[in-house]
Amino acid sequence: MRRTGRAGGLAGLAFALFFCLLLAAAGEVKGGVTWKYCKGDWEASISNVTVLPDPVRAGQEINVLIDGEIGRVVEGGELDLKVIFHKIPVYKETDDLCDRLETCPANGAFTVDAKQKLPPFTLPGKYQLQITAKDTEKKSLVCMMIDLDIKGPASFF
Repeated sequence: MRRTGRAGGLAGLAFALFFCLLLAAAGEVKGGVTWKYCKGDWEASISNVTVLPDPVRAGQEINVLIDGEIGRVVEGGELDLKVIFHKIPVYKETDDLCDRLETCPANGAFTVDAKQKLPPFTLPGKYQLQITAKDTEKKSLVCMMIDLDIKGPASFF
């Protein structure tokens, strides 16, 4: 597995695969999460995105679940993740696609279940997570943007 970048407030929101698809348009809201496809046409389609807990807090674990479907066998590939804070990329990571999928190779329905503990110094605010999946031949499967609202650490009082 190759990783690039290792700091950034959301180190490793590298979640979610990973296959988001279709048209870029106004975001869809399902389960309280706002997301949209990037511009373009995609092979994979996303049916649900869930982010737990709600609200997400600095210093705590975040879990991103992405459910979708692809119409062919995908043997592997890369998952590129980019975290954006106030329109500025603050973290970038590339993972092996199969490391983020529940089952690999993927064919038909798929689920991405990714967990990562956020550093306690993560600044509160509105973030975007861009996820792009490519197969072993570098063909783009899907690209999506997830909106995240990160709160400060929970108080002990």
